Amino acid sequence: MQTTSPSSWFCRSIAITLFTLLTLLLSTPLSNSHTPALAQAVPPDFSPTPRNRIFFWKVTYSTLAPDGVTRPVILVNEKYPGPKIEVNRGDYVTVIVENALDVPTSFHWHGMTMRGDPWYDGVPGMNQCPIPAGTNFTYAFGTDDVVGTHWWHAHFENQYIDGLVGAIIIRDPPATNPFLRAYDEERNVILTDWYHQATGPLLQTYLSPASKGHEPVPNSGLINGKGTFDCKNVIPADLPCNQTTDRAVFHVIPNRRYRLRIINTAAAASFLFSIDGHQLLVIEADGTDLNPFMVDSLPINTGQRYSVIVVTNQDIANYWMRAEIGMHCLPPGQHNLDPIVLGEFRYAGAGVATPTSVGRWVPKPPVKGQDPEENPAFLAACQDLDLFALHPLKAVPILEPITNNYHVKMTFKKNPEDDIVRGYLNDITFDGDAWNPTIVQNLNEAATYTVGEHVMRLDRRDAVVQIILDNSEGGEHPFHLHGHTFQVIAQGVGFYEEGKTPINSINPLRRDTATVPENGFTVIRFKVDNPGVWSLHCHIEWHVSTGLVMQFLELPDELRAMGIPKHVGKLCETPAPRGFKAHTGFMPAAAAAAKPAVAAFVNGTTTTTFNH
Repeated sequence: MQTTSPSSWFCRSIAITLFTLLTLLLSTPLSNSHTPALAQAVPPDFSPTPRNRIFFWKVTYSTLAPDGVTRPVILVNEKYPGPKIEVNRGDYVTVIVENALDVPTSFHWHGMTMRGDPWYDGVPGMNQCPIPAGTNFTYAFGTDDVVGTHWWHAHFENQYIDGLVGAIIIRDPPATNPFLRAYDEERNVILTDWYHQATGPLLQTYLSPASKGHEPVPNSGLINGKGTFDCKNVIPADLPCNQTTDRAVFHVIPNRRYRLRIINTAAAASFLFSIDGHQLLVIEADGTDLNPFMVDSLPINTGQRYSVIVVTNQDIANYWMRAEIGMHCLPPGQHNLDPIVLGEFRYAGAGVATPTSVGRWVPKPPVKGQDPEENPAFLAACQDLDLFALHPLKAVPILEPITNNYHVKMTFKKNPEDDIVRGYLNDITFDGDAWNPTIVQNLNEAATYTVGEHVMRLDRRDAVVQIILDNSEGGEHPFHLHGHTFQVIAQGVGFYEEGKTPINSINPLRRDTATVPENGFTVIRFKVDNPGVWSLHCHIEWHVSTGLVMQFLELPDELRAMGIPKHVGKLCETPAPRGFKAHTGFMPAAAAAAKPAVAAFVNGTTTTTFNH
């Protein structure tokens, strides 16, 4: 068995040394009397007694122009990004959802293991039936076994692309927070790609022969819900566009250490994150504290989260924060996407002047109708940080021996019945029923499942599952597993060969979303110890619609003995809306016959229809 190379350990030890020196240096008060005293990053209102934190959400239609182009959206409490859930580890989270839409919805809590609360994971067809239009539903879950940076998003159809996303921050108690004295303040950085059309029409085109399997390409990108777009490049030209320069601004004080919690909530885009003139000390990946690792730029795929520490030790000025979209990871062809998404990292005392800093790579200005120039850092492929450089701060031995070994091969091919290109895992394209969830079917001991539901049973407690995600014939895919934090054992280009391919066997990285490289593989392991129904899927949201999904029915007997809360089962008493068909850009039949369900009005004129 091959293991971590000595060189990677040497590099990591240097990073740890630099981190230690940096912390000691910045923990010492500076002689400059104008520099504010350093503050300790103590969680707000921390209480050693767990609390029930209650959040009230109302889901509604609205319109928004975050990059200057007006379009219809779906929002929680009229906010984009949506409300932040910020609690301390051990708190109980209660979210009371009022669905004021005319279609169903549901919510997933990305990064939460839902241990003991599997019916609240939020996946229709697996954990629950959708929340019917015009009704309320309460989610409730504990946080005993999770900390760090996570996020929530809608999980019915493709609603999260239309605005239903937000951050979840689970804070460690001061006594167990290893980085409490390593930074002074923190900020959330939510990245996303952005489309100028609502998801419904895009999905209708994507799941048709016309798309030839090419997912929609975003029109721009946003940082914390803000971005810019050149109105001259709007396609079609009659879309309402108001030229704006309203970017996300991060106000910082010189000689402080800032923890940036970076979350990629995109539908399709991988980002390369950086701040001109500053290095990034990586300390967390998907809720797992890491041995610190210094980088100049950070690749982050959809669904992933990182925390980095940035030291404001440069000249007092304003600097560009960059989130560059990896064009190599998107379908080829002509589009109007500007891949350079900018925010401002603004030092106190520098004023409000537009930054003039220069990044490590300077592209040519985009030209309408032509592919934009791409950062060479993305030309090889969109991949995660070096697996052998990332190790958890709290060491956990590699899980072994393997008791369940799955080889999962992903492919895309045309369905001969309708000429639509769909995604397949081991030649199965997912086709579940949102109104017949696996968790309900499991109440019947004799339940059987269709091939399209792609259910894999895990009956033995403490078994070790290994999944070889084989992507030897296609582009990159960020894969997310619900209900678990898995160990990433191997990652690379080509084929994985057991016993020959180098593996990350010493304190392997633990996370819940990992990239399967283009024409490559990723190998993960987890322990069977969490009764529930857990989805494994590509987190490119378009690929979820096209079938790149499977599910694990974990410890079904224990799950059955737990039962299901009455209000969860009651969701299934409401049938699917009349005329509903999954992944078609569904709109209620009555509304479709009368008029558009929602329209964006600009100067009294209907400009675009919102099919959902």
